[in-house]
Amino acid sequence: VYKFHSVTLYSRLIQVSTLYNMIIPLNNTDVIVNSVIVLFIMDLDEWIFASLKAWNKKWAEHASDSEAVEEMKEEIALQKAQIADQQEELMLQGDQVARQN
Repeated sequence: VYKFHSVTLYSRLIQVSTLYNMIIPLNNTDVIVNSVIVLFIMDLDEWIFASLKAWNKKWAEHASDSEAVEEMKEEIALQKAQIADQQEELMLQGDQVARQN
C-alpha cells in the first residue's frame, strides 16, 4: 500500500517538476539543479519512512494496514455496485424474454 502511494506521489511530483522546469529555468543548468532537488526530495521521503519503520515497526505496519483496508472497502463497494447493475440488467433481459414468449 505504501508503495502505491509512493508511486502516486512520485508521478505527481514528476508532473509538477516537469511543468516547473518548462516555465521557470533560464538555462540547462537550472533544469539539472531542479531535477537533482526533486530526486533528493524523493530519497528523503524514503529515508524518513525507513527510519519511522525501523523505530516503530508496529506503527508503520498499522499505518500501511489501515490504508489497505480502506482500499479494499472501496473495491468491495465498487464490485457490489457492478453486481447490482448486472443483476438489474439480467432481470430486464428476463422480462424481455418473458414478453417475447
